[in-house]
Amino acid sequence: MNIKKWLNNSGVLHRVSKPSRYFGNELNIKRKKVADKLRFLFVFPDTYEIGMSHTGLKILYRILNESADIYAERAFLPWKDMFFEMKNNNIPLYSLETYSSANSFDIIGITLQYELSYTNILGILDLCNIPFFSVNRTDEPLIVGGGPCMINPEPVSDFFDFFVIGDGEEITLDVSKIIKENLTLLREGRRGELLSKIGKLDGIYVPQLNQKSIKKKFFKSLSDSEIETRPIVPFYEIVHDRASIELLRGCSRSCRFCAAGFFYRPVRERTYEEIIKAVPELIENTGYGELSLLSLSTMDYTSIKKLTNILYKYMSESKISLSLPSTRVDNFGIEIASKIASIKKTGLTFAPEAGTQRMRDIINKNISEKDIISTAKKAFDSGWERIKLYFMIGLPTERDEDIYGIVDLSRMIKRIGFRQLNVSVGIFIPKPFTPFQFEKQISIEEAKEKIKKLYVINKFGKLSISDPKKATIEGIFSRGDRKLSSLIVDAYNKGCIYDEWTEEFDYNKWVSAFEKSDISPENYLSKIPYEKNNPWEKIDMGIDKDFLISENKKALLEKTTADCRWNDCSNCGICMNFNLKNILNE
Repeated sequence: MNIKKWLNNSGVLHRVSKPSRYFGNELNIKRKKVADKLRFLFVFPDTYEIGMSHTGLKILYRILNESADIYAERAFLPWKDMFFEMKNNNIPLYSLETYSSANSFDIIGITLQYELSYTNILGILDLCNIPFFSVNRTDEPLIVGGGPCMINPEPVSDFFDFFVIGDGEEITLDVSKIIKENLTLLREGRRGELLSKIGKLDGIYVPQLNQKSIKKKFFKSLSDSEIETRPIVPFYEIVHDRASIELLRGCSRSCRFCAAGFFYRPVRERTYEEIIKAVPELIENTGYGELSLLSLSTMDYTSIKKLTNILYKYMSESKISLSLPSTRVDNFGIEIASKIASIKKTGLTFAPEAGTQRMRDIINKNISEKDIISTAKKAFDSGWERIKLYFMIGLPTERDEDIYGIVDLSRMIKRIGFRQLNVSVGIFIPKPFTPFQFEKQISIEEAKEKIKKLYVINKFGKLSISDPKKATIEGIFSRGDRKLSSLIVDAYNKGCIYDEWTEEFDYNKWVSAFEKSDISPENYLSKIPYEKNNPWEKIDMGIDKDFLISENKKALLEKTTADCRWNDCSNCGICMNFNLKNILNE
């Protein structure tokens, strides 16, 4: 069936929500002739408005389409109404650029941003009419995964032909070249031969091969990749509906719970000259009225003061607002934030993470209550009326006094005078390649008991809390193994899809899947001995396990570790294992 004709004549776009998700043709879309090109389809395992907010997709879309031999297109997992319309009418997943069936591509790349999207992967394969398990495929497109879930791809490794470990910009062109040169192997069904060639590349993990260690690949300099100044502009509002530039990748603060902080090491920055040059062109090509400077810790950018001073003049003259997604909890952070907010003042977000100093030392947050209160006061004096705080519960060695500390700290900040206080509380989930990978995750019942102690916050603020049941499923997959693949298939067959969406998550279906599989959730949620060989350890992130053990022991002794970017080396292993010459201080 002609997909474009079906969209135009079937009336389906009148029956589904947000039809703009499904017809493409946006501003700055890439157009190419298909003939003689390697065809690469990026599929984001979530809705259009989530996927189009993802920076990595935009970067790889540009890089691949700059190659004369490659045509990269996009697709997104349809929302459930459109999903069933497509299934009922035998319409396959299709690209937004050419309305081509996903099965007509050579490579289908799926980014894995969060564990609760794992059943969405099967939804994608289902719509593509591609077997779930890679061993059952012959001449179908190659299925490649990437993204931050590569800290442990094992639970979904049976569904993928290979994974890209590390920065996609560094690997994707290389692997595309190999596939382009050997397309006959794929089209003749000699898939194993092609995967063997791909598996010889650095940073590539082929689950079917007996690879002992796969070292991640990464850009040593962000300047090696140009800033995208002509990104696709959607027709309707997406989650992050603004222009954006990544100015910093990585973080060296060593918060002991933070997977992203270790996955994206080492720290790499763009020069402020690059950013200054790119901003006017980016705004002109998109028409956005807001610019966001992206990173895990934007205030740690070494030239942040110089950059914001220069940008401020342009932004104020052009009436463009500037947002920094991560505000440092100190007076310097407020000084910078106050300057840029003079154009447009939005809400302010802080992440104390814990309510007591003891617990902040354990997680290595390296901020004091005095810092937090002082910064909040300065923010209020600078005109902010709304503030949001992020905390976690279920952290190692947590006591009742630490829970009540969240209430007390929140109350102190509200008493400063803020008109609106929002308090968001997540549940700690142990993640691979962090010092807390060894710790147990609290049970649903334990989480509920802790949550009860926080309800009083609703008397003076607005409290939102993560679902303990969702956190349990995420925790299982975070430290899971290949045994979970059959469980994921069973859960999908029971109707589990879009589990990251609160209104779609059905814990009872997961319980039923676990009972059928005879897999015990406790095996994945309990404390892990230091000496255990874990399923994710075949991936080499450059972080020494001895460092993780040392940091875990320091946490239990309530000792902190200084930021190695401005202090002595913390011996995490990243610089030595990758032969870096003090890249953090360049």
